[in-house]
Amino acid sequence: MSFRAYDMKTFLVYPEFALNLACFESFFWSENQHLHKPTTWYRLKRSIYVIITIILLVHICAVTASAFVPRVTPEAEAYSPSDSKLFEVLAIVSYFCCSFYKMWNIFWRRDDISRVMEELKALFPSIAKQKRLAELNESKERKIGSGGIYRLEYYEEKSRAIMQFITRYFMFAYVAYNSIPIMQLCFAVITQQEHITYRAQANAWYPWHNHNDHSSFLGFMLSYLTQAIVEYTSITFVMSGEFLFCFFTTQMLMHYNYLCSALSALDASAPDAVKQLKALISYHTHLLRLSKLINSIFNLTFALDLIITTFAISLMGLAIVLVNFADALMFSAGFSFFLLLGYLFCNNGDEILRETMQINSAIFYSNWYEGSPEYRRLIIFFIMRTKTPCQYQAYGYTPLSMETYMRILKLSYQMFTSVRAIE
Repeated sequence: MSFRAYDMKTFLVYPEFALNLACFESFFWSENQHLHKPTTWYRLKRSIYVIITIILLVHICAVTASAFVPRVTPEAEAYSPSDSKLFEVLAIVSYFCCSFYKMWNIFWRRDDISRVMEELKALFPSIAKQKRLAELNESKERKIGSGGIYRLEYYEEKSRAIMQFITRYFMFAYVAYNSIPIMQLCFAVITQQEHITYRAQANAWYPWHNHNDHSSFLGFMLSYLTQAIVEYTSITFVMSGEFLFCFFTTQMLMHYNYLCSALSALDASAPDAVKQLKALISYHTHLLRLSKLINSIFNLTFALDLIITTFAISLMGLAIVLVNFADALMFSAGFSFFLLLGYLFCNNGDEILRETMQINSAIFYSNWYEGSPEYRRLIIFFIMRTKTPCQYQAYGYTPLSMETYMRILKLSYQMFTSVRAIE
């Protein structure tokens, strides 16, 4: 079997791809210092990032303002009945605000993210260590004292498959969402309707119009292109935040899995068993500190994701059942987006929780009973430390797990049915 050497940049392909799409400057750490040279392309990327961020903020204000602008044409009045107008605005604003606070959090905590990158790079196994572990992998029977195993290939393929799926889904959703207004316009032209209504993706107030149904093709194109840019910005911002969190989770899962493997293979009767155990305890302490730092970086997004996702799923569902078929198709893209978003961060938290729960069992089922009194005292101390597993939390309010995801879906459905019953 051919040996393949991995480095941390192998796991960063999709996070860097998303950051480049968003024109966000790369994080400053030892592997990409050359990307921060003041070149023309570097300045251009920064300018584009500032411009698209401003456009996103302006569009959020435009969508919010559209709820208070009176409908001045019969077509516009017929487009959005009063009972669905508020749900549409809140659903759309939730989506755009989700993308904005994710990128703002990355920008605000970029120094801490760079520090985590450096520490993860220091923990990443060297090529020499990977070769030694590959030889152990080839031997089917592992012996006690042979050391732990890094499952680099498994976690690289797993994280790449997840981020590849998310990228394809977002590309499909973006194209589908922005193609519906064009398809509506083409249908009106083909069927030779007497009055052609130009309708953009969402109802937003712009200086050149005050309702969604435009009276001119030029106004429609300006609104359509503006909203297409905003959609692109939102998707790239969300991808940047989610891929970065997925990368950190993958790295922590890989290290926790190695720790379990090393503990289960530790030989308590070896002369240097106490030294090896102390090294693993120190390694575990380092991982716990990194996990807390990563949690602190994403604390804001965890809390807002839990709140926004809960409300947005119910709002998108209400908008789907209250608007016409074409608009329902567009809102279904947002509905599936929030379902996937909630699943992603809750599933990542659930995997960390399950992986760290295995550390306790790995310690107990080793041959600790053959160790010295000092070794056994350290084992007891280590078991007490690992009794409470590591988990991501939203400001300590609730842990991220699949149980939390089911609560989100349950609460969203209750809100949906309550509003429908009132109507």
